[in-house]
Amino acid sequence: MLRYKIWMAEGAVDCMAYWWVSQNQTHKQEREGGYLWAPKSGSSGAVFTHWSNMTLVRPGDVIFSYADQSIGAIGVASSAAYDAPQPEEFQGGWNNDGRRVDVVYRTIAPAVQLSAFVDGLIPLLPDRNSPITKQKKGVQGYLFSIPPKAGQLICDRLTFVAPVDQIVADALERTVPDETTREALVKARVGQGRWRRDLLRHWSGKCAVTGLEVEGLLRASHIKPWRDSDNRERLDVFNGFMFAPAYDAVFDLGLITFENDGSIVLSDRLPANQLVAAGISELAALTSLVDQQRAYLAHHRGSVFRT
Repeated sequence: MLRYKIWMAEGAVDCMAYWWVSQNQTHKQEREGGYLWAPKSGSSGAVFTHWSNMTLVRPGDVIFSYADQSIGAIGVASSAAYDAPQPEEFQGGWNNDGRRVDVVYRTIAPAVQLSAFVDGLIPLLPDRNSPITKQKKGVQGYLFSIPPKAGQLICDRLTFVAPVDQIVADALERTVPDETTREALVKARVGQGRWRRDLLRHWSGKCAVTGLEVEGLLRASHIKPWRDSDNRERLDVFNGFMFAPAYDAVFDLGLITFENDGSIVLSDRLPANQLVAAGISELAALTSLVDQQRAYLAHHRGSVFRT
């Protein structure tokens, strides 16, 4: 549990990263064992980025397991990297001193061939430290960071397995022991995936109250909280608002809610003399509302709002 508290203190829940791991020699052992492992350095003492990337992985990060020219599993990190010797089941000649990341894998059957999505993927990959060359060949190396748009493209190709947001949340709920940390991780991870993109489209890229259009500042906020929702509700585009940061925070804490006509309701626990400082207007209202959202708001008013 200490590691989870450290990640929270470091702000590690703020964003989800996507990783590509090339496991041609070790994919069977790592998938079955539920981990990533890499040495800290080569035999000459050289340190390589594709190994040191292990230190950047955080719980909830998505990992694409690549071997035999295909993605055969999707993983979700359930720990940060920690010191660990080379697994006994490995037959490689690496240094014994290494790092391990615990991973929850979901097998993809049949595996998705690289050729099925490589043309769309290559323009989204970085020019340096990319797992795939411009000539559509795999790069020798282990763990590669890939940009969010590249990760999202691969996720979209894998939706036949399960929504990736759901895979991430399920993995975190199984592996993160502290409830507060788990909820923060789930909120951050799911708030950046496909559900967020669907919500952005639904709200035309704007805050549902203020009209703020700076995408990087917008937060995807569940109306009926994740912990209270079933699997369908958790990824329902109607169970969410795009909010500016201030409205996301107070709505999530139950310090505001909204009536069925969209008008704001203020909690007595949010003093009137603090509204301006908090960035909240007592005249605020949702710009639009449909019946599906009203049903979720009824739950928010009854179970989240603090009178």
